[in-house]
Amino acid sequence: MIDIDLVCFLKENQLGLVALPVLGNLEEICLLYAIDRKIRGEDGEGYTFERFVEVLKRISEAAPGSLKFKNDCLMAEALEFIDETILGRLLLVVTTPYIKYKPVVVKEEKPKLLLDRLTGALEDKPDCRLTRHNLLDQLRTSLDVVPASVELGKERVQNTGSIAEYIPVCANRQHAMLLASYVHIVNNKIVSLQSAKLPKAESYSPRFIECLQSKIHYVPNLKPQTDLSLGDCSYLDTCHKLNTCRYVHYLQYLPESLKTKIANETKQTNNKLSSQRAVPFYVHGNCCSDVVKSQLPEQWIQCDVRKFDFSILGKFSAVIADPAWNIHMNLPYGTCNDVELLDLPLNQLQDEGMLFLWVTGRAIELGKESLEKWGYEVVHEISWIKTNQLGRTIVTGRTGHWLNHSKEHLLVGLKGNPSWLNRRLDTDLIVSSTRETSRKPDELYGLIERLVGPHARKLEIFGRDHNLRPGWLTVGNQLTGTCIHEADVKMRYQKFISNRKADLAKKRVDGTPCRKSTNAFKLRQ
Repeated sequence: MIDIDLVCFLKENQLGLVALPVLGNLEEICLLYAIDRKIRGEDGEGYTFERFVEVLKRISEAAPGSLKFKNDCLMAEALEFIDETILGRLLLVVTTPYIKYKPVVVKEEKPKLLLDRLTGALEDKPDCRLTRHNLLDQLRTSLDVVPASVELGKERVQNTGSIAEYIPVCANRQHAMLLASYVHIVNNKIVSLQSAKLPKAESYSPRFIECLQSKIHYVPNLKPQTDLSLGDCSYLDTCHKLNTCRYVHYLQYLPESLKTKIANETKQTNNKLSSQRAVPFYVHGNCCSDVVKSQLPEQWIQCDVRKFDFSILGKFSAVIADPAWNIHMNLPYGTCNDVELLDLPLNQLQDEGMLFLWVTGRAIELGKESLEKWGYEVVHEISWIKTNQLGRTIVTGRTGHWLNHSKEHLLVGLKGNPSWLNRRLDTDLIVSSTRETSRKPDELYGLIERLVGPHARKLEIFGRDHNLRPGWLTVGNQLTGTCIHEADVKMRYQKFISNRKADLAKKRVDGTPCRKSTNAFKLRQ
């Protein structure tokens, strides 16, 4: 007997079953058909693969030419072609009053709710005993199913996304104390290691040398004023009084050979992952550009952001802004007042996309107000959990009026309806160590590139030299010089500079006193 439901399923999905990502794989088609049966309230789990193949052969014998099989080295057999016309003729011959796949005709003149129509259609069938509540539960279950594109996107990132260098840290305190007696420290730096004496340490701690060659070690930096009973310094390597502080500080010991080995292994792994990339037709985001295009080199423009013409830059898929908020504390860099930041014309940078705005505790509400003014909806918030030199959560920060700041906030604004975003690939938490003052974690860049795609245009505002990276354009007053590779942006920028020079020259001729140039904007001759 021919399974009419399967014939209808093949006829209605003939294009999708033989194209990517299924490619005619019989096991995957069987799984999709079982899911289809389960959604329609039939027994999907009891439909075995052997039975599925047997029914396919019956359909092929009953309608010659409707199904064309091919042999493949990875799977026993696969479908190469499905003829929709022949399957349609088979349905006309086999079925007469079969109504499972026919649309429901509502005879009543008064319009009904969709749920009432579905319930009535099911109750009209003698083989279906679903009640209204059963149907409602079934619909909710179907709507709660996570789309396959989400799982496919995660698998793509895992199999093709590049990895960062990682070296484990030794947590054995005895190893750290042993190493402290074999290193020579000058000006808070490890300058040499007494390798000849290391074999003696094996008697105190087995496998010490092996651990030394495969992990990072933090060596106690003991000074005459150090009091071991006080424990570790809360600031560790960020302590401003390193030469006088009585708490325990640490120096990182990382052999150059180990660093080179990990760098080479990471490079080989990334090359292998890069070679696995293919053209993914079944998800948004990465498409043929991921294979045939190369990323633009890093670009940057030194300028005073408050006086810069943002129309020069064009449009972007993602924007990061790290304003120097005035938090009413002594800081080692200049700050902007709230009015200046609110007046920035960031609404010019995107028609649709995402803007990531770093805010301080005091400026959270002001940041939300700014995003709304620029035409964005605040859709999420990312938290950066700060860790110290030893990988522990910071419990004593340098900022905070009432509680110590151990985290930072990143507001996420959405503009327009960008359906091309790769959603649900990352979490809203970043756990990373602190570095220079106001330097943010590098993990954010990978998160954004996975979200918008590696070749989308991306901008960082208020950036510094350490923020420069391929695929990004960075602007800020603390950058060194200017470097632009995009021809249209370069042309508009040169016109902007020419106009500014002309204005300055006109002011000199008119006798108007010119304001001295500051670090905020250095005019390059």
